[in-house]
Amino acid sequence: MLFGASAAWLVSLCRFPGRGIFEWLLVVPLAAPSYVLAYAYTGMTWAGGSAIEVRGLWGAAFVYAIGLYPYVYLAARAAFASQSTCALEAARTLGATPAHVFWRVALPLARPGIAAGAALAMMEIAADYGAAYHFGLTTLSTAVFRAWYAHGALDAALQIAAVLLAAAIVFLLAERWARGRAAFAGGSTRWRALPRYRLAALPGFLAALFCAALVIFGAILPLAWLGRLALLHGNLGDVAQPFANTIILAAAGALITLALAIAIAISAQRSRSVGKISMFAAAMGYAAPGAVIAIGALALFGAARSAGWIGGLSAGLALTALFWTYAARFAAAGVQPIDAGLARLSKGLDASARTLGAGPWRRMVSVDLPIAAPSLGAAALILFVEILKELPATLLLRPFDFDTLAVRAYSYASDERLLQAAAPSLLIFIAGLAPILILTRGIGRARAGQR
Repeated sequence: MLFGASAAWLVSLCRFPGRGIFEWLLVVPLAAPSYVLAYAYTGMTWAGGSAIEVRGLWGAAFVYAIGLYPYVYLAARAAFASQSTCALEAARTLGATPAHVFWRVALPLARPGIAAGAALAMMEIAADYGAAYHFGLTTLSTAVFRAWYAHGALDAALQIAAVLLAAAIVFLLAERWARGRAAFAGGSTRWRALPRYRLAALPGFLAALFCAALVIFGAILPLAWLGRLALLHGNLGDVAQPFANTIILAAAGALITLALAIAIAISAQRSRSVGKISMFAAAMGYAAPGAVIAIGALALFGAARSAGWIGGLSAGLALTALFWTYAARFAAAGVQPIDAGLARLSKGLDASARTLGAGPWRRMVSVDLPIAAPSLGAAALILFVEILKELPATLLLRPFDFDTLAVRAYSYASDERLLQAAAPSLLIFIAGLAPILILTRGIGRARAGQR
């Protein structure tokens, strides 16, 4: 919260050297999964490599903070961008300094968005397996895998998963509570460009240094280290097939999940009661860790096998269960941008199409989806990146001899072969970077009148 909210305030309401560049770069760490950052910093600070070792609980906290602050940054920046210019200009007219404007006006208005971003970050930390396992921490996520892999106790894994799901629902309710309390003051000048304070030389330098430190520690330093190890010790031929598997799995999973997200978003537009139920169900899936949904899929498979409906877990069934898990886990991430795009649809336009005899399917294909096309593209990119980085469900449900980059990097790192883990980790980072940068381009244009 400290990193993300501070950075969002600086780039939204202040002028300092490099502000325009940092608007883009501050989102870059989102392309790197926490387990990739854990591998990179472990390699940089292992015995003899550095006086400071990143390990244990505090090492994991450092990795989570520099890797997940973009969740708060994006939510806080959206909250700052939607604020009324009237309130900010009134505070300046009354002689408020930038610090006073932040603490007494901008921050209270943006508090629901910051709380929502923090809740998302807590969900990600609770669901994380790779970094927690790598640092030797005993968490609920690692306990699910230990019960399943080490002891073969599916019932125990389900019990632990139930506790983890309950914790995730608490985070979800906290995020919904924060969003429900959100209220922004309107005004005739709300959609004018936000007034930005020009920081003096020293504060401007410190602001640029703070943003640069987040980018360096969250992206540039681990990316450079992984690139160095990959060039010196990596075997690109060894990760060619996992790279192809990853792209195919992420693309197919994104398309399937996008179709579900479109159905949920349109049902929310057409029927308020059905929409609320489907939106909350999708949000519960996003709050639930991947390991929990994967264990649920395995339990369903076991029940179907006991009933004699299916035989062994073939590759086709494993991929089906994996796509089902992706759709259940990430549908909410695709629903949000699509729902925002459909919100621009005029009720009169929909009524006109209905008057002209267009049925629900015709209106969806000819009216709804073309208007929401930019949001569909954003949702597809978000889903692609989310599935690209996913580890726990893929590790549990993938077919035999079907490794992804995440699974290959985890396999190497779990065997303490960090040099070999560098190449797949680097490719995960690079593959997720382009969609993140494309999405970032539209953030600064989300406010009308903003350049």
